[in-house]
Order: sequence, then structure tokens, then C-alpha cells
Amino acid sequence: MEQTNCKPSIVTYSTIIDSLCKDKLIDDAFKLFKEMVFEKGILPNVISYTSLICGLCKLGRWDEASKMLKEMEDENISPNVQTFNVLVDAFCKEGKVEEAEAVINIMIETGSAQNIVPDIVTYSSLIDGYCLRGEMIKAREIFDSITLRGLVPDVVTYSSLLNGYCKNLNVEKVVQLFREISGKGLKPDVVTCNTMLQGLFQVGCCVAAHKLFNEMHAQGRIPDRCTY
Repeated sequence: MEQTNCKPSIVTYSTIIDSLCKDKLIDDAFKLFKEMVFEKGILPNVISYTSLICGLCKLGRWDEASKMLKEMEDENISPNVQTFNVLVDAFCKEGKVEEAEAVINIMIETGSAQNIVPDIVTYSSLIDGYCLRGEMIKAREIFDSITLRGLVPDVVTYSSLLNGYCKNLNVEKVVQLFREISGKGLKPDVVTCNTMLQGLFQVGCCVAAHKLFNEMHAQGRIPDRCTY
């Protein structure tokens, strides 16, 4: 780019940094981040910081992620909803649901002035966190409270609950929730259907699983390798 007198911008650097972080090449991402700041004199923004924080969290490097968040504050760069959602999702996937709830409380207490409030992505991650720990009553309580907050559950939210009920071998709840999804006019994707199939087979409901498989075809959902 530079050889053609086309100088990379913050958008260019942030895009590459984000890609490196998603590929778990976090050290390479940091090298590029330092090049951007110290060699090119380009100031980082909330997107570049959020990408690095996300990359660190996925690798379990919590202390470094906390330092990056502190560095953002020192540079007067306010975290956005995506930044907080990255932290909530990472905590939940590590089973640190209490820490995730603490982050959400910070969003609620301090974020309203900056229009930073928990959204459906935030609560879907929290529901998934409780489902992964097998705490389905708590997961359902949060799910039911979403509408009171003016939020509408999406397919991802329902999928988390379905996955939790399947792991707990609660077929009745799985079928009930699947009907609820259809009643809401939502279309479960192939991943959601695969989760249900796995749960039905685990409890020996082969007839119900085969019926669901046929419904996938009828509704235009193409089964994948995991389905078969």
C-alpha cells in the first residue's frame, strides 16, 4: 500500500488487527498495534482496543485484557456495547458467570449516560453461560426477564436454551421451546436443529428426531455433515 502512496488508516490497521485476533495470532496483532501507534503515529480507537481485548479473553489472558481496558480509560477512549459484550461472552464461556453479571451491572449503572446498555447479545451470552453450567432455572429466569427490558429473544437466545435443555436431557422442555420458536415466527437454523437432534437421540427419541429431520427438509433447511 505504502509503495503506491496509499497510506494505511486506522480502519485498515483495525481490520487487520481484528483478523489476527480472530485467528488467535494475538502477539502478531500486538506487533501491528505498536507499529500503528509508535511508528505511524496513528491513534487507536475503540474498535482496535476491543479486538485486542477479545483476542486476549479467548486465550484466557485475563490480566492483559484488564490492562487493555484500563489503558482505554487512560486514553479517554470509552468502551462501547461491543467491548462489554466481548467481556461478558468470554467470562460466560469460562464459566465465570458471576464476573459476567458484574460487567453487566457496570453497564447498567454507568453506561446509561453514554447510551451503553445491555442488549440481546449481552443477555444471550449470559443465558448461554448458565446453560453451560447446567443452571437451567436461572437461565430461564433471565430469558423470561428479557421482554421486561424491552428486548426480543432471537434464534441465538433460543439456541442457548435448547442446548442447555438437551444437555440436561429434558425432552419436554426442548419440544416446548421449539414450538415456541415456531410460534414467534423465528426460523431455527441448521445449528439449532442439530442441537435438538442430538438431544432427542441422547434420550432415545429416534422417531421425534427423524420427524424433525424431515421438517428440516420441508422448511428448506439443508442438513450438513453434523446433521447426518
